[in-house]
Amino acid sequence: TSEKPKTNEINRKNFLSQAIITASFSTSFLTLPFTSRANAFDGGVGGLGKTKPETNVVFSNPDNIDVASSISTPGDYNAELVAPDGSTPAFLSFYAPWPMLRSSGIESRDLASSESAFVQVAPLPEGKSVSSLPKSFFVDTIFGQTGKYGMYGTPTDIKVKKVRDSENGSIYVATFTTLTPAMRESDRKALISASSVGGGVFMLVTGTTVARFKGQEELLNKVAESFVCVEAPKSSFRRQS
Repeated sequence: TSEKPKTNEINRKNFLSQAIITASFSTSFLTLPFTSRANAFDGGVGGLGKTKPETNVVFSNPDNIDVASSISTPGDYNAELVAPDGSTPAFLSFYAPWPMLRSSGIESRDLASSESAFVQVAPLPEGKSVSSLPKSFFVDTIFGQTGKYGMYGTPTDIKVKKVRDSENGSIYVATFTTLTPAMRESDRKALISASSVGGGVFMLVTGTTVARFKGQEELLNKVAESFVCVEAPKSSFRRQS
């Protein structure tokens, strides 16, 4: 894996320091605006599912989740979420090279291709850490029928393994086959960055088709390694119902 650019490292540090300062003096953390006003359907390969997927993303301040922006270049996306325990605020950040979509949850997607990244949240299994998550955990969450990849049927041929631990958690790689809106099989590969906050696992899933993965691997690794999710000082925030 190539070393991340220093500019991204600076952005990460700025995010963490700024986040804590903001939490100390305000009632909620202001997310960075979406990098695009692109509209999108939810779920399925390419986001064309029949129903909204269940990503379990809960924003601490839902008033800030759909903000117009003139920013069209890649950049860091920041948000304050609520952990699965219902009370712990979590600051989340990652590098988004594609437009942020106005869909449920948090998703960045290349509208002209197959690459995408989205956030999935789930309770941390009892007795486990983010470095020892079993395949069944991912099958039940990311690859479940109600997830983004399961809108047209549960994915098959799922293989998951941990590739490395990072400063902010662990990174897994998964290969699987899912169905497109046209009911055709699509072989896909994704990197899963996982961090634990408030009794939950916050995951950034970034991937593409198997055929395109090698050519996009450097960028996908950059996105996966940029993922940061940390517990923030508690403040008076509103939970999205």
